[in-house]
Amino acid sequence: MTGVAGSSRAPRAEGGPDPAPPGSRPGTPAGRRWSRRPLPGESGPVALFVLWALLPLALLFVHLSGGLSIGSQGRVFTGADVFDVPDQLQYLAWVRDAGEHVLVSNQFDLVPDPRLFLHPLFWLSGLAWRAGVSLQLAYLAWRPIAVAILLIGFVAYVRRLVGPDPRLRAGVLVLALFFATPAWAVWGWSGLGSARMRFGVDVMGLEMFPGAYTSNGLVFGLMPLYLLGVEALLDPARRSPRRSVAWYAVATGLAGTLVAWLHPWQGLTLLLIVAGLVTWMRPWSEPRPWSRLRVLAFPILATVAPFIYYFALSHTHSAWQRVSQPNGYPHLGAWFFVGVIPPLLLILPGLRGRQLGVQERIVRLWPAAALAVYFLLDRSWFYHALAGLSLPLAILALPGLRRAGVPALALVLLVAAFTIPGSALYVKKLHDEAPQHFLPASEASALSALARSRTPGGVLARPPLGTAVPAFSGRSTWVGHPIWTPAYAARSARADALFAGRLAPPAAAALVRESGARFVVADCRASPRLPAALAGVMVSARRFGCATVYRVR
Repeated sequence: MTGVAGSSRAPRAEGGPDPAPPGSRPGTPAGRRWSRRPLPGESGPVALFVLWALLPLALLFVHLSGGLSIGSQGRVFTGADVFDVPDQLQYLAWVRDAGEHVLVSNQFDLVPDPRLFLHPLFWLSGLAWRAGVSLQLAYLAWRPIAVAILLIGFVAYVRRLVGPDPRLRAGVLVLALFFATPAWAVWGWSGLGSARMRFGVDVMGLEMFPGAYTSNGLVFGLMPLYLLGVEALLDPARRSPRRSVAWYAVATGLAGTLVAWLHPWQGLTLLLIVAGLVTWMRPWSEPRPWSRLRVLAFPILATVAPFIYYFALSHTHSAWQRVSQPNGYPHLGAWFFVGVIPPLLLILPGLRGRQLGVQERIVRLWPAAALAVYFLLDRSWFYHALAGLSLPLAILALPGLRRAGVPALALVLLVAAFTIPGSALYVKKLHDEAPQHFLPASEASALSALARSRTPGGVLARPPLGTAVPAFSGRSTWVGHPIWTPAYAARSARADALFAGRLAPPAAAALVRESGARFVVADCRASPRLPAALAGVMVSARRFGCATVYRVR
C-alpha cells in the first residue's frame, strides 16, 4: 500500500526500533518473533508494577490488622480493593447475580428489572462462587490475570515502537505504567480551587492513571495486542512464520470483542483507530483498492458485535435504557485544560516522521481517537475514554523529545514529575478511603441473615450499607449505586433522614410504603429513635450487634 511498510524490504519507519532487536533471528524482519526473555530496561518497570499491584491489598490488610477501629465486633472485607467502592460493590453484585441466574439485572432499584446482561468474566466468577469460593475471592481472582495481560501488552507495544536503548525503553515503560498528570497531584495535595475544579482534576487524574487499572488491566493490555494484530494482518513481515493469517485474524478479533464488551469506550477507540488507519493508507489509490484490507473484516466485525448487543440493551424496557440516555456531564472545564492538554503538548515532537509504517501511524492516531470518543459521547461515563492513553503518550513523548535534543537529565526529571507525585497521591487516597472497603461485622451479619431468609422482598437501607445489599444478601435495594439507582441524590437524602431519626412516624411510614421494601436494615450509625419512627409499619425486629433488620408491612 502506498507509503506503508508492507514487506521486509520496506524502509525502516522513523522512530521505530532497530531492524533486528534482541530476540529476533538473524535474517528475519524485526518484530516477527516475540522473545519470552525480558530485554534490557524491561525487568525493573515490570517488577515495580507487580509490587504496585499488590499495594492496595497490602494497605487494606494493614487496616484489617488493627490500623483502624470500626465498631466493637470487627470488620468484614467487602472485596472492593480500588477506586471507586460503589462500582466495585456493583461488580460484586453482578458476580453473585450471574452465579445465580447467568444474566444480570439491576438490583439497585426495587422496580423489577429483566435479566438481560451477560458479563463473561463475572459469569465465570459467579460459577466459582456457586462452587463454594467466597464472593470476594471469586471477584479478585481476575487481578493477577489482568495485571499479567496489561504488562504483556504494554511491554510488547513498547518493544515494537521504542529503539534498542535500554534506558529509553525503561523510561517509556515507567511513564506508561505510572503516568499521572501533574495537575492531579497539584490540586490533590494542595486542596486549592473550587470543589468543581478539584472534582474535575481528580476525575481526569484517576482516569489517566495506569496504577488504578489493576482491576481493568485485561482491557488495557488487550488494546495494544489488538493493534499489533492489526499490523501483523496488514504487514506480512510482522507475522510469525508459525502463525497463519487466520490465526492473527481470530486472535485479534477475540481481543477486540473482549475490549468492546468489557469497556465499550476503549472498543470505540480501537474502531476509530482502524478507521483512521484505513483512511490514511488511501486504499482507493491502488489498482485493487480493498484486496489487502479484507484481512481486517473479522477483527472489525468481532469488535462491533458487542456494540450491537449494547444497542439492543439500550432499547429495552430496563435499567439499561435509562442509563443509556444523555446525562449532561460536562466535557470541558478548566480542569480539562490543566489536566489533559499539557500531556498532549509533550507528544508534539514525536508526531513528526517520514516513511511511517502501520504501527507508527496507529500510535499517532490513538490519542486523537480517544479524544474523539470523549467528545462525541454524551452518555455513560465518557471520561473512561481517556483511560489507557498513557501508553501512546509515553511512546510518542520521550523518544520525540530525545530526538528534539532534550537532555537526558531533563527527560529523567520529566518522568519523575509525571509519575511520583501522582502515585503518592493515589496511595494517600487509597489509605484515606480504606474504611469504605470494610463492613462492620454486625452489618455483614445482618446481610447474611437476609441472604438466608426465605421471605421475599427488597431492602431499604442508606449508603454505604445500601450499596452492599445486592452483593451480600442477593436482594434489591431502594437506594444503592449513584448511576443505577433512579433519582439517587433524592433517595439517598430521604433514606439518610429516616435513619438519622429526622422523620416523624407518619413520614417514616410513608417512605417505607413508597419504597416497596419488605425489610429495613439499620446500620450501626442509625438513630435510637428509628424503632419509634417505624412502629406503625414494623412487623418484627432482629438485632445483629449494632445493626438491626426490621421486617415491615
